[in-house]
Amino acid sequence: MHRENVFAGSPKTSAVGGKALTTGSIYQYFSPPVLHVLILALLFCLAAVCQTAAAEGEGMIIASEVAVIDGDAASVTNEIKSSTAGDSDEIIPEFDPADLWKNFSEPPVLKTDESGRITLRDVHISDILKIALLRNRQVNAAAQRIDQANGQVLQARSLLGTRMTGNFSQTRVDDVAKSISGGKTIDLGKRDSQTAYVEVTQPLFLSGKDQSTLNSARLGRSIAGSGDFLTRQSILLETTLRWLSWLFAGEAEKVSEKNLELAQAHHDLVKARFQHKQVSQFEVLRAEVRLAQARSDLRKQTNTRELACLDLLRILDLPEDTEVTSGERLKMIKASIDPVRDASEAIELREDLRMKRLEVKIAREAIASARSENQPVVSLFGQTGVQDPSSKSSMGNYERKGYWRAGIVANFTLSDGGMRKGRIKEADSRLALAENALHENIEQAKIEIRKASLNIETAEEVVTSQREALKQAEEALRLAGVRYKNGLFTQVELFDAENAYLLTRLQYLQAIHSYHQAVASYHLATGKLGREILVRAVN
Repeated sequence: MHRENVFAGSPKTSAVGGKALTTGSIYQYFSPPVLHVLILALLFCLAAVCQTAAAEGEGMIIASEVAVIDGDAASVTNEIKSSTAGDSDEIIPEFDPADLWKNFSEPPVLKTDESGRITLRDVHISDILKIALLRNRQVNAAAQRIDQANGQVLQARSLLGTRMTGNFSQTRVDDVAKSISGGKTIDLGKRDSQTAYVEVTQPLFLSGKDQSTLNSARLGRSIAGSGDFLTRQSILLETTLRWLSWLFAGEAEKVSEKNLELAQAHHDLVKARFQHKQVSQFEVLRAEVRLAQARSDLRKQTNTRELACLDLLRILDLPEDTEVTSGERLKMIKASIDPVRDASEAIELREDLRMKRLEVKIAREAIASARSENQPVVSLFGQTGVQDPSSKSSMGNYERKGYWRAGIVANFTLSDGGMRKGRIKEADSRLALAENALHENIEQAKIEIRKASLNIETAEEVVTSQREALKQAEEALRLAGVRYKNGLFTQVELFDAENAYLLTRLQYLQAIHSYHQAVASYHLATGKLGREILVRAVN
């Protein structure tokens, strides 16, 4: 009976710390419905804990995948920053613009590959300029004009030269007169007659017309020489500008390549997050549009570079499949100019002004030549030959005999109907026009020099402002990277900062390109472009 009471759940006592504790059944404190509710609540909490743990595990997996993608994008960003870092520091190296045409003594050697294609690898601008001066068709045409002017000088010299001519004539008549003497019929001539002689003529006095013609021809030769020099300078300028355009196109293509890398990384990131439902479909479409635009921009820049290369090859008169590579980059080269001094020196240095001064002298020679019209012309002549029948033959005895004669010839024009007066008036008008053109070109040259100097100042200011903008964009890119790593920036904001940097970099290169163009144009306006090179080449 006692065991049953104990087993049935009677109170059980135990001594703990000297005190008796009584433990009863749980059903003494909770009713069965309440106990069931507590059990259900416990099971619900346990299920919630398990679901949360599973969600946290899945979130850790997603975070790890995104971290990998973000790490790839960050690596691209770091690569861009490392490849462009310090660009704003190499702004003004110690470099003289005259070094663009250094090492100009030896002519370039055009090499070909196995297929026979011309290759220009790792070339300097001096090599390109040498090739242009040797192969350009305009330069060759200007050299031909010098030869033409030399021919005109030889013609002018021949006016006072001794002229020797040879003449031969054969004449036959149907009949000759006859005479009867002593019952005989005597012919008073021969039906066939020949004359052969050599004549020498030496002008003694041409009233100054010969000297005016010779002076005009010599001045024309000088004009052809100045034209050749000016053509070479123009080719140097055009070649330099096209070389700079090709370099700029290459730099712009590199910027577009970096932009495409960023767009591709951005697209991959957004696509991965979209798969895990972290971004909307709109973000994916935006990334795809940006990637397509980056590819299109790269293609445009590639086409621009290829067209710039074709323009360069055309002025070099090289085949369009010629391979051209260079290790040079488009950098800032600050030029020191003195517009006041250069403007005063340009009056004597510029070849176009020299040509205008020579044209004024030719106009004065034309006046002297016009005044020499209708003046006496005196010449000395001598003639020797044979006649058959000879004029020295006696009647009835017509035979071949030699002869000679010499004399002086003087020609006088008594009236020309106003021809001389009209030529003098025409020559005076041409002189006035030539002098007016000279003064106009001098003023135009001053304006060109002033305009070129202002373009240099403007371009330099643009370069300076773009340099500061580049530094700010570079700093903004650095801060964007730091904030992105700390979770303060989104991926879109980071890529926007990188795009802003690349755009600023492109604008900075464009400013440098414009500055170089302004400097080259200034050198041509002052007449100093490549002068030392061309003088050495002529010598």
